[in-house]
Amino acid sequence: MSEGIGKARSGMVRLTVAGETVSVPSTGQRATNLSDADLVRRIKSGEQKAFGILIERYQGGLLRLVGRFAENREDAEDVVQETFIAAYRQMARFRGEASLATWLSRIAIYRALKASRRHKRSVNANYEHDRANDHQPDAAEFVTVREAVARLPKKLRVPVVLRFWEDLSGREIAEVLDWKQSTVWTRLYRGLDHVRRELQVDEGR
Repeated sequence: MSEGIGKARSGMVRLTVAGETVSVPSTGQRATNLSDADLVRRIKSGEQKAFGILIERYQGGLLRLVGRFAENREDAEDVVQETFIAAYRQMARFRGEASLATWLSRIAIYRALKASRRHKRSVNANYEHDRANDHQPDAAEFVTVREAVARLPKKLRVPVVLRFWEDLSGREIAEVLDWKQSTVWTRLYRGLDHVRRELQVDEGR
């Protein structure tokens, strides 16, 4: 596979998407004492090492988030690489109106949904790797719910996944998707109603 995040020589993190490569210094640590605001300021000033910190700080969370919409883990990893490339290009336009995490999540979700349309196939609510980490009292029932969610229209599926898989609040979902909170709650209700009715049909078969 030509795309991915890899460690290059001389302590560099290499991002490669569609044949384009961006290399940034690896910190070798998470640098948790550096705030996101300081991180953005350093990246904008041209400090590439700061972007390496951003990757190490957000890569795991974005991979989990994108995995909710990707067909498999490999597709999820590709979308995360695209997200970091886009963030690298667009950082100068980041104004801090939303948090850095929200901004990155917005880019990632947009690209994940775009990738699912590109592949022209149904999107799983999660990929197989993550299922091993689910601790549900009835795994078979949970898989059925997840499959029902995966069949929802995009505008209903996304807020349901963010609310119940990512545990985001209505306000946080509104920020990530750039929606009104009233829109979030309306679509959550409609999405859950779709799932409920579909599960009732399955039980009646």
